[in-house]
Formats: sequence, structure tokens, C-alpha cells
Amino acid sequence: MALANQTEWSNRNIAKFKNMIRGVARVTESHGQGRGAVIGLARLRPRAGNEAALRATILAPRDLLSRDGLIAMHLLENDPTLSRPLTDPPGVTSPGASDWFVVVEGTDEAAVKTAMAERFDSTIGPELISAGVYKLLWDLARSDLAAS
Repeated sequence: MALANQTEWSNRNIAKFKNMIRGVARVTESHGQGRGAVIGLARLRPRAGNEAALRATILAPRDLLSRDGLIAMHLLENDPTLSRPLTDPPGVTSPGASDWFVVVEGTDEAAVKTAMAERFDSTIGPELISAGVYKLLWDLARSDLAAS
């Protein structure tokens, strides 16, 4: 089993996770450029046969990125075969394995919150699983670390 021999660090940190899923996704649409310090993330579960309509609804408002404080938007679609939890028995597929994720990136927290509230309300309907806004507090690159 892939998770049978966790390190102490892994066990300590994985215990802090809530509502965790495993997702292996493809970026199927991407608009804008750069990376924002604030992201809006929506998790969607398309109903069978409604994928094309949902995709069109998500991508319809192209003017979203013309707003101050918003820089990019991406649609990620899980691969259900690759996204199944490593701990599930063979043949069992988690309902979340087919979920999609929409990422809205920006430089301004209020702009991202407004965009998320407008985009992921009743127009998305029951396919919305969760949505939130996250702000980068700091970033550390390999080059920032002292050589050991």
C-alpha cells in the first residue's frame, strides 16, 4: 500500500488535513497570465451528461479578467482513473475523482472574493461542492535556502 510507511513528519501534517481528496487533473482552459498572490478556488462535480453545459457556464464571462485585481482563470478537470484515493480498494471509485476545479488568480483579495461570489452562486447550482479564497502570506524558493 502506497501510504503504509509514512514518516513522522507526514503523519503529523496529514492529520491536520480536512476533506482531503486526491486529484490528478489536466488544465483544460487557461486565460490570462502570471500568478496571483490571492486565489479563488471552486470545486465542482459535473453531473453526467452536463459537462459541456457546465464548461460553457464557467467560461462564458470572458470580461472577468478585464477587472482590476484579476489576472488569470483556469479550469482543471480530474482524470477519474488517476484521481482515485490510494487507500481505496481496487475497483472502488470516490465520487470526487471526477471533480473539476476552477482557479481565479488575482492581486487583490476583494476583487477575487467578488468574482468568486458572482461566478459560483446559484448559476452553477448543485454541482458546486465548495469554494474559497486563499491569500499567499509568503513564498520560499530553493534559492532562498542556505546550502547545507
